[in-house]
Amino acid sequence: MCSKSRFGVFSSGIQSIPHIDQFLNADLQKIWCFTQANLEGVVGWGLKPTAEKARRFAAKKSLPYIALEDGFLRSVGLGVDGDVPHSLVVDYSGIYYDATRPSDLERFIFESALSDEQAIRARRCMALIREHRLSKYNQAPEVMFAPSDKQRILVVDQTAGDASIRYGLASEHSFKLMLEQAKANHPDAEIWVKIHPDVLAGKKQGHLVELAQHLGCTLLSNACNPWSVLDVVSDVYVVTSQLGFEALLAGKRVHCFGMPFYAGWGLTEDSQSCARRSVERSLEAVFDAAYIRYCRFINPQSGQRCEIEDTIALLTQQRDLLF
Repeated sequence: MCSKSRFGVFSSGIQSIPHIDQFLNADLQKIWCFTQANLEGVVGWGLKPTAEKARRFAAKKSLPYIALEDGFLRSVGLGVDGDVPHSLVVDYSGIYYDATRPSDLERFIFESALSDEQAIRARRCMALIREHRLSKYNQAPEVMFAPSDKQRILVVDQTAGDASIRYGLASEHSFKLMLEQAKANHPDAEIWVKIHPDVLAGKKQGHLVELAQHLGCTLLSNACNPWSVLDVVSDVYVVTSQLGFEALLAGKRVHCFGMPFYAGWGLTEDSQSCARRSVERSLEAVFDAAYIRYCRFINPQSGQRCEIEDTIALLTQQRDLLF
């Protein structure tokens, strides 16, 4: 059995994540408990301001900074409500939403050379996610929308201050530009604006509510499974939202006004560019890199590492108990 690494951490919140030692295959200890010689890295939560102390310490001591974030199949309920994560991402060179510099995920995608077996597995897992209609969060019910003779276009809002906006080569203005461009590109369509679950829960603020109302858009203000919406739209407009990647899984045309991890590989229509992403990649290759290689999965009931297929099955089981 491989010996565990020893990582330093400043955040009590990270230390308290259930099964964090299994996610990292490491023992986590408060920085003040150890000298530089005892540590093999410093762990923090992405690029949040609260992790600045950890990043400075790592740089000062010439130690790797290891960035954590929620995985792309996180849980049934919201993280802000305390739901235990089923997955995390662990990045030693950057973080997936930061397009200003390389990350482990970007390298995985760039260097991707799927074997036939890996491609088959990726397609099978994508099909399972579609079949079971899973997303990052899975607490929202299915909704049946009335049929319409008009084309429907989805525009996805995000929470104000989300680090993925700034580091995804976008800004608050990008949301206004995105919505106005969607209106211009589809003048006869119904424009739907989807609000982030944390905004609906009253936890955070968004960008597009007032502008969407002013432009006469349909505001999706009730919680619903995002696949219910993807069923009835043709195009999806995002800045950096993960929903854009789920839209690709659903076979939709995706327009990006930032540079999320899945943009720049020939799969999306991009308003921004990233010179490092100089090759085209298949949807299977990006999925394999992001969901299978980059994410780490835990069964929160057993506390043991598991595979994505196990997490899909467990999330489906837990979600189906709600409805």
